[in-house]
Amino acid sequence: MNKRILIISYNFAPRHTVGAIRPTKLAQYLSEAGEKVDVVTVKPFGELDHSMDGVFEHIDRLYEIDCPIIKEKAPAPAATKPQAKPEVRSAPAPAPRMKGLVKKLKREIYEYRRVSGSRRFAAEFKKLVKSDLDNFRSYDAVISSYGPVASHLCGLEMKALCPGVKWIADFRDPMVVNATTRLTRRSRLKIQRRVCKKADRLVAVSEGYSDKIFEGEAKNKSCVIYNGFDRRDIDLPSVSPDKSFNFTYVGALYDGKRDISPLFAVLSRLEAEGIIEKEKVRFNYAGSAFEVLRGQAKKYGLADCLYDLGRLDRDQCLKLQAASRHLVLATWNEEKEGGVFPGKFLEYIMAGRPIISLVSGNVPSSEVTRVIERGRLGVTYEDATAEDDLNKLKNYVLHDYLLWLGGEPPEFDPDESVVSSFDFRETAKRFEELIAE
Repeated sequence: MNKRILIISYNFAPRHTVGAIRPTKLAQYLSEAGEKVDVVTVKPFGELDHSMDGVFEHIDRLYEIDCPIIKEKAPAPAATKPQAKPEVRSAPAPAPRMKGLVKKLKREIYEYRRVSGSRRFAAEFKKLVKSDLDNFRSYDAVISSYGPVASHLCGLEMKALCPGVKWIADFRDPMVVNATTRLTRRSRLKIQRRVCKKADRLVAVSEGYSDKIFEGEAKNKSCVIYNGFDRRDIDLPSVSPDKSFNFTYVGALYDGKRDISPLFAVLSRLEAEGIIEKEKVRFNYAGSAFEVLRGQAKKYGLADCLYDLGRLDRDQCLKLQAASRHLVLATWNEEKEGGVFPGKFLEYIMAGRPIISLVSGNVPSSEVTRVIERGRLGVTYEDATAEDDLNKLKNYVLHDYLLWLGGEPPEFDPDESVVSSFDFRETAKRFEELIAE
């Protein structure tokens, strides 16, 4: 007998965010497996990406709550011819310490508004459930997908009103990370502990996240289900490879916490040795943090190699990745924040191109590094083993540059069994197993 499943995810197609991919694909593949899937999400607003709209053919019922956590800013107006302005004397620049305090205050206010907005969203969801209680109590399982906090707050409301429904709380990220502000840390930690106590099953997307989020009794009802990819999203054989000696990075840089500097350092050193001509190097960037990247490249005299492609929709990103010679992944692995497993990593694996992984932080042997080495997916560099890894990265780039000069493709022979284990079909099967327990 088919199960009735409710997925609660604030981020869902067509919202233009990487956080929408996992719940959207989960809804699609659970439905294709024969389950009856309904979805609760926010009414679409802001910047949208319609590349995954096909999922709506698979959803039985869609509940859209018109209660954004924070209204996104309207697009900037089109540029106009500047008008002459009277001379204005600038106020003295604030001292660095004052600038830092202002930045922290703005961040505190922003995080407070997000948590408050999440509570309002959950309150609207509670009204929705109460208005049709018999229907909501008839679900076999509910899956809430964090973040933001709104999704799991709705899970708590659902469990309180419909205690007989199995609740699976899916954590794509921990609720509390190093960047979490002091004022919201306590409230977020309290919510996370409530979720871990009340949910029937708990899921994390990496072993490191599992260790960080779940402890005690919560650990006993938890498991790891990695993110995945969907080969149907792109026709890989139809994508013509870019013939340039290029590197591609797609996504956020978190104010420089994701650091491309080791790669720039290697390219700069090879240029200084007269091996590589930087005019032949192309570094593609797709995202909204180009100035951060430019600052990193400028230190090594490579800013002219950057190509700012701006913010692309998902279909464009997938084609860019599949056409690239090298895909650059940046993440971190720290004592207080390990197990970071970027969703973009899975798209890179699907693209079938060599991955250059750059891991900052002082803890060696990150989860990303272990997967890349096990799957023969490319080359890895970690700050924790910088001396050896920098030479390894340099030799890798040098070898591939010589291949490129000879008109040869990169050496790349991934382990298909590792690659296929990250298919979203496998992700959906794992969730089905949890529901059937």
